[in-house]
Amino acid sequence: MIVNGLDLSFLLAVIGALTLCTNVVTEVLKKSLKNFPAQITAFIVAMTLTVAAFFAYAAVAEIAVEWYMVAGAVVAGFFVSYGAQFGFDKLKEVIEKFKEGK
Repeated sequence: MIVNGLDLSFLLAVIGALTLCTNVVTEVLKKSLKNFPAQITAFIVAMTLTVAAFFAYAAVAEIAVEWYMVAGAVVAGFFVSYGAQFGFDKLKEVIEKFKEGK
């Protein structure tokens, strides 16, 4: 689905891939940073990956970066961070509740 020249299915796939990458990098870093909270690590990793991916895309697509685009990348970073921190746990809870209901 394309809205105002933006392919939303591509955007959703990128957010999913960034969430997966955040999970992997956070799991690796958790082993090294044992005294550092995992949720803060996931937040920092998600923001770094999301903003870096935005700037990489802007460079490849030769897009002039505006301030509101960077703000949008930061907002997307919050979504990626939330998905990485709570997405799997919430999904597991829903599946368990569904199994108990049967």
